[in-house]
Formats: sequence, structure tokens, C-alpha cells
Amino acid sequence: MKNKIKVTILGIMAVSFMQVFGQDRVNRQKITFDQKSEIMSKAIGWAYNTKLGEWVDYINVISNDKDYKDKYKNLQGAYMMSHTKQNLSTIQIKTITYNETKYFVLIIDKWNGRYKYPSIKEDWREFKVTIGYIFTKNEYDKLANIENILELKTKYLVNMDLEYEKYDEIKFLDLIQTELSKEKSEYSGEYKFPITKSKEGAIRFYMPDSFSSYSKYDFEKEYFETDYANFSKILIK
Repeated sequence: MKNKIKVTILGIMAVSFMQVFGQDRVNRQKITFDQKSEIMSKAIGWAYNTKLGEWVDYINVISNDKDYKDKYKNLQGAYMMSHTKQNLSTIQIKTITYNETKYFVLIIDKWNGRYKYPSIKEDWREFKVTIGYIFTKNEYDKLANIENILELKTKYLVNMDLEYEKYDEIKFLDLIQTELSKEKSEYSGEYKFPITKSKEGAIRFYMPDSFSSYSKYDFEKEYFETDYANFSKILIK
């Protein structure tokens, strides 16, 4: 009798083992971009230099350092831009569908940089990064009425550092899917995309950032500016 029970138990264990370890390995279903806007590749960065009492302008970067216009003119471009968060190369919006919900991804290509030897601040290296800020439809719809200062807000961000690798759309989409699968608490950091319109109708904005009481944006002192026709390139038609 005991032998029969033992055989029965072993049989049940064998079947359970086969069920657990015999299951198919199923990969996560991939997502794709559904729609995409045109690409905006130019905006003027304006910043007020209080020492000179002048507004200073550069293409695709905000800086109030006028020395880059004459003394260090040869450092304009990647070197100059990689020293500030407020720079851009291209901006585009693409949509994805995740768990039957539509999201709008603001994709920004920009310059970044770091020291090879940070402890002694030597050998500065600049490189491109691609950042995706993932907004809900409710946030994206704010762009339909730009009058006073508005903020598109999100807790979801993905980042591809292109210092040692090339941009890969499949990997970028995988990063987006993984980011959206995370549960964000009410205490998670928040990224804001501030936008407003001038009296003349020009669009003014900042690159998205985790602005705080210590690092506020201020449209009275600096901003990117472009006409509405150029800005509207990043809107989904």
C-alpha cells in the first residue's frame, strides 16, 4: 500500500514538474510607432545677460554668454551646446499604443557631454543623446490652445546615450514599453515641457526638465523662440 502511495506521489510530482518546466517561453509583444509628426530642427535660444544689459541669441541653444560670438566663436556648436541642458538638434512627436492606450512621445535629439577625468575636470567629450518624454493624450491636447504659460507633464522618460552606440528604434521602443510598465508613485519625479506665446504670436518654450524651486524656468529671462508654423511641425496632423 505504501509503495502504491509513493508511486502515486512521484507521478504527481513528475506531472507537475513537466507542467512547470514544459511551458513555452513567450517573448513580450513588441510595440511600434503609429504616427509621427514632421521634424523641427531649428529654434532661436534667447537669454538676457544682466551684466551687459543685452539679450543674447544663438541657434538651438540658450546661453547668455556673448563670448561665444567673438572670443570663443570656434567653440560654438557641439562643445558649447553640450555644456547646457537647454539645447536641441531635432524635435519630433511620435505616437504609440500600449495596453490599448495612446501615448505621445516627444523625441529630442540633443548634445550632452562629460569629462573623461571628472575628478580633475579634464578631457571634455561631447556626444549626442536621444530622449523620449512620454505624454498622455490629455497632456498632448494642451498644445491645441497655446496662450498663457502651459506645461505638459509626465513622469515617464527614456534615454539613449549615443556616446558608444548608435540609435536603435527597436531598442528605444523596448525602453518605452518597459518604462510604461513601471508603477509610478505620486512622489516620483515629474518632467515639465513649458510653452507660451508672445504678444506677437511667436511660440516660446524650454526643453523638458525636472524644474524645481531651485532651478525654475523664467520666460522673462530666457527661452527658445520660433514662429507657430515651424513649431506646428511637431504636431500630429
